[in-house]
Amino acid sequence: MPQSGGAEMEIRQQTRSSFMRADASVFSADPIPQSSSSRATSILGLLLADLVACLLCITVVVLFRSIVWGEFLVVWPFSTAILSWILFRFGSGLYPPTGLSQPEELRLSFYTAAGAALVHLAMLIATDEEDFWPFTGLITWVMLVPVAYMARSLMTGFLIRRRLYGEACIVIGTGEKARRTIREIKANPELGLVPVAAFGDVTGNSPEVEGVPILGPVEAAISRKFPFQVGRALIALSRQDADAQRLIALMEGLARPYSTVQVVADLASPTNLLVMPRPIGPYLSMEIQHQRFSRKQRILKRIFDLAIAGPAFIAFLPFIGVAALLVKIFDPAGPIFFSQTREGAGGQPIRIWKIRTMVTGAERRLAEHLASNPAARFEYERTLKLRNDPRIIPKVGKYLRRYSVDELPQLWSVIRGDMSLVGPRVMLGHEVERFSEKARQLRRDVPPGLTGFWQVMYRNNSDLQIWEVADSYYVNNWSVWLDGWIVLRTVRVVVTGAGAY
Repeated sequence: MPQSGGAEMEIRQQTRSSFMRADASVFSADPIPQSSSSRATSILGLLLADLVACLLCITVVVLFRSIVWGEFLVVWPFSTAILSWILFRFGSGLYPPTGLSQPEELRLSFYTAAGAALVHLAMLIATDEEDFWPFTGLITWVMLVPVAYMARSLMTGFLIRRRLYGEACIVIGTGEKARRTIREIKANPELGLVPVAAFGDVTGNSPEVEGVPILGPVEAAISRKFPFQVGRALIALSRQDADAQRLIALMEGLARPYSTVQVVADLASPTNLLVMPRPIGPYLSMEIQHQRFSRKQRILKRIFDLAIAGPAFIAFLPFIGVAALLVKIFDPAGPIFFSQTREGAGGQPIRIWKIRTMVTGAERRLAEHLASNPAARFEYERTLKLRNDPRIIPKVGKYLRRYSVDELPQLWSVIRGDMSLVGPRVMLGHEVERFSEKARQLRRDVPPGLTGFWQVMYRNNSDLQIWEVADSYYVNNWSVWLDGWIVLRTVRVVVTGAGAY
């Protein structure tokens, strides 16, 4: 113990002396401004979104029952249930869900709604009004989960655009790991992390990393004062910059000024949604569950597919009909539907159907375009898509693709079992061969999906490498919550047309 304490003291003395020798002129003077009220604003905004979603669901149920059954619903038992729901959500860390993955946020949202539903049922039983439960209680709380997600998404987007969402944080490190960390945070603002400063070595002439100013060397973060509240520190040092003793001393020092300290792992985990910290005495271990697509999970996924794809196919039949009519009007020479053989689960061929959005002779047009346009050829080889595709039916084709209307006939493939509602993107056999062997095997473990992690996170703004990583991530981290979140996110992406062309 004395040796350990002496070593730690020596490290601290060394870091303090190195900081004193550092040339302050190479560092930025100020952090990125952040509103001191952003966390409070995030909480109030999400609370308002949840209350609006809850009142909307109750209003719809009350009005529907009044119209169908001709009797006004007793509403007062909802009050205790709503209060319980809000308290459950506060206790689950959903105000705000800083640092939570969105599938985890959806899981917690489901459980808080289930808890509130039980409170509601208890209130109805206590007042001899349980006859109202099958329709009013059950439907209200089931409907609230997706409605609350949409309301919170709208509110989050509104606050993010005005820089009023999230919690200010600092990043310890300026190397490649720190750069990756900052890029991921900025690409996923829904995480609620706002990097305002970094601490580490300055490389080059600019005292910043990925647009975040570097305020000083690593240990300067311990004593740095900010003009606004900064409650979180992310340690993203490379292994050569942080041996065990220095890392422990740094975490202990940061624990005083920052309420939360996170250590970013060296490698991206392919199963990071399944990694759980488990203590073994005083030692920390990381548990990784490998239970990908057991028989039980495949049955659960199939039930999930049928429960959504069946009603959706019936509801979207009019849209399919209108789209088919438009295709026939603007390009009468070709068929209404496009059919092609793609690779399914286990590498087996399946036939998929889409509303045709390309002109007749599309492949000839593509070959001619790529032959005369090197930039387009490079884009197509990198992404298998073209932003300005000459094959698209004029006036109507781009809109059918942008809002994914052309994909709707594939709901029938989901019902048949050839595809899943969520999964890796359905692809041609020769396209799949461009992936690595490991990625190909992972894709073939599951049916291809009508939507998927790649589509909702990156859509067309990516290349094959990102595509491979996204599909592999999905298969390795599958859960019903991940599928549920992807479906809800798909609705948001399709409605806005984000990233599509």
